[in-house]
Amino acid sequence: MSEGEKIRVMIVDDIVDTRDQLEKLLFFEKDIEVVAKASNGREAIAFARQYRPQVILMDINMPDMDGIAATEAILTQDPGIQVIIMSVQGETDYIRRAMLAGAREFLIKPISADDLYRSIRHVARLAAMRPVVPVAGGAVAGAAGAAQPAVNGQIFAVFSPKGGVGVSSIAANLAVAIRQQTNKKVALVDGNVIFGDLSVLLNLRADKTIIDVASRIENLDRDLLNDVMATHPTQVKVLLAPPDPQRGELVTADHIRAILEMLRQEYDYVVVDTPASFQDRSLAALDLAQRVITLMTLEMHCIRNVKLFLEVADLLGYPNDKVVLVLNKATNRTGIRAEEVEKHLQRKLALQIGDAPQEMTLAINQGTPIVMAKPNHQVAKDIMNLARELVAKADKEAVASSSSKPKLFGQWLPRR
Repeated sequence: MSEGEKIRVMIVDDIVDTRDQLEKLLFFEKDIEVVAKASNGREAIAFARQYRPQVILMDINMPDMDGIAATEAILTQDPGIQVIIMSVQGETDYIRRAMLAGAREFLIKPISADDLYRSIRHVARLAAMRPVVPVAGGAVAGAAGAAQPAVNGQIFAVFSPKGGVGVSSIAANLAVAIRQQTNKKVALVDGNVIFGDLSVLLNLRADKTIIDVASRIENLDRDLLNDVMATHPTQVKVLLAPPDPQRGELVTADHIRAILEMLRQEYDYVVVDTPASFQDRSLAALDLAQRVITLMTLEMHCIRNVKLFLEVADLLGYPNDKVVLVLNKATNRTGIRAEEVEKHLQRKLALQIGDAPQEMTLAINQGTPIVMAKPNHQVAKDIMNLARELVAKADKEAVASSSSKPKLFGQWLPRR
């Protein structure tokens, strides 16, 4: 998008007041222009052809033709349009349906002005970026044809589509385990900027946090990161979350991307504690990660959410080996067997981590990872095995990359 050009937006909602309110919110934004308003899905399809918007704000629930069907039809006729789905429902299934239809973002009503502006500008920037493609001589061309920097460190995002399965604990222990095994530079990022708790798990003071980086993102360099990141006794460097949710809201997906890009140029391994969400901040970490360690437990609602996530991962173009499925709190007391889960998901579990609620709770309360507090415990051994597998895979890929250039790792397919 050239300088001075406005982002052309169409609003689609069956409620007149909602359409008018959104238009008022956008009226004073100098770089955004509302070019059309539609009251239903069929009208949206016709108006998209007539007015050629760059971004469509699409309500999901409308009579006659809903936002999902309209999005699919519009993107069939013009794949370059960026659709932002709006809904009062924030359940995983709604988000999954929106993404399967081709939507770029999902906003939950009521929508704040800041979230609205940020989402429109973000998807407009995505549309302006060409996919990274190989060019003659093995170089990689970006939007302006410039060579892209090589990826150095490996990013491991620890994630689960269901909260309460132990993502933060495993992320903290995994970072320490990798450091112990490799003695290389390891960074740990609290990507849960709203309710992050790595400072508690690792007994670290949050004097400086990710908000100190986000507020100076234009000056981001290694010196700024080193100044902000806390140092764990194991020499793992930790980028902590803000101490309160209000400041966490100031951290955007663009901040997360920029920070992770810088970290993987400075560290051999970057472990990200990723929140249980399909929102933009989470997807920023998942997109950049070489491995997404997807944790699950033997509970039906967790299994269901993981199945939905695997479908979303396919939609996002993630290679099968990018998603590493790990059973956490593994036990035979739930009435569900791991083999049954594998059959249901049609995916193999890469590893199982045992269930030790008392020991893990004690380790959390003491602020000492279990791989340090009780290295001979089976759970600690399981986490060490996970670290070993991830490092071995990364080393193997690094060798393959150096022996068969040009070969790109960490450059995944663009989101459809």
